[in-house]
Amino acid sequence: MNKKHMVIVGGGFAGIAAALACAERLVKHVTITLITATPHFEYHAALYRLVTGSSSTEVCIPLHEIFAGKNVEVVEDRITDLDRDGKVVVGSSGVRYSYDYLILALGSETNYFGVPGLKEYSYGMKSIAEALRLKEHISDVLLTCKIDDANKTDQVCNANFVVIGAGATGVEMAGQLIVYARELAKEHGLDPALVSVELIEGAGKIIPSLPARFTDRIEHHLRGLGVNIFLNRMIEREEIEGIYLGDMSMKARTVIWTAGVKANAVYERWKLPINKQGKVEVDEHLRLHFDPDVFIAGDGAATKYSGWAQTAVYDGEHIERVVESDLKQKSMPVYDPPPPMNAIPAGPQWAAILWGNKRFYGRIGWWLRRLADLRSFLGILSPIKAWKVFKNGSSICDNCGICSVEKHSAPHEA
Repeated sequence: MNKKHMVIVGGGFAGIAAALACAERLVKHVTITLITATPHFEYHAALYRLVTGSSSTEVCIPLHEIFAGKNVEVVEDRITDLDRDGKVVVGSSGVRYSYDYLILALGSETNYFGVPGLKEYSYGMKSIAEALRLKEHISDVLLTCKIDDANKTDQVCNANFVVIGAGATGVEMAGQLIVYARELAKEHGLDPALVSVELIEGAGKIIPSLPARFTDRIEHHLRGLGVNIFLNRMIEREEIEGIYLGDMSMKARTVIWTAGVKANAVYERWKLPINKQGKVEVDEHLRLHFDPDVFIAGDGAATKYSGWAQTAVYDGEHIERVVESDLKQKSMPVYDPPPPMNAIPAGPQWAAILWGNKRFYGRIGWWLRRLADLRSFLGILSPIKAWKVFKNGSSICDNCGICSVEKHSAPHEA
């Protein structure tokens, strides 16, 4: 029997989970090619920890480690075109990849909503490269504060960090950043009181999709850490050293944009059916309604709980069950993902958990969130590798930008 060829585009949770599940259970029926633009998996949920000094081991896992010993061919290429009639995807390399089954798991990208200046001047949180760029910038502006300590106006501008968007990512970033930046300032002879973090939200409460009684506890904790929270504020524009919010402005050289994501732009370019939320419409098996050989998985699919790591892993495993049923000509399972656990860190060793009708706060919430991280890793790694990555994610591995600059500059200052 000739094997079918499955092409998976995307090296996130959904794409990896699909490849692993199919390699384990369909090895006699399909050959698998996973195509990704980078040779590693990026764990976006932990990027805020990378920015604030934690080890990069947790957020960057080489794909060759994940697929070692598996029947999966990993190809580094960026898919630029889709020919559904010819059943081919085309890479930026010019290579054409034919398929019998195609899984598109391309994730999401930043949405700036056309706000002037945001794309040019703000810092994003959608990749390791963006996180490292932000981390270096934080060190740079605090170093500038130390060098130019006579100009208090410039110091305030440099030490003010504005986080726009009080969803989960914005809350996580603000809670960790206020502690990290103040500790960094103190270690290098700066007044930590100079450091301020402003959290801006357009809605009337933080994390608008979750119950007010739950988010009120998170807001109270953030304010206790020193985060300034501004609600019902919409950004109008950003300039190189400040933002404008209609009735007020803020001076800052650091604006972190977490308020908008959208499905990968190629979905629209390929004329796939996009809903009002910018996600691709799929049937009850995660397939395109008009093409049963093309699946959409992960953040780009218009499904319940889309955007969660746990859901993305479920998507990949569900697609394997659908393909297996198709190959064996059996009835296909209907897509029915379990509700994910809402786990919102808000500062070191503190998180809020909403799990069904149960709520947890503080240190126990933090460990439940870390266990959720471990569970996500177990969806794509062996238990031993998952534990190693999880353990390394709790360690601090901070190469201080201020120290490195001072050491490099010392001979010139003599």
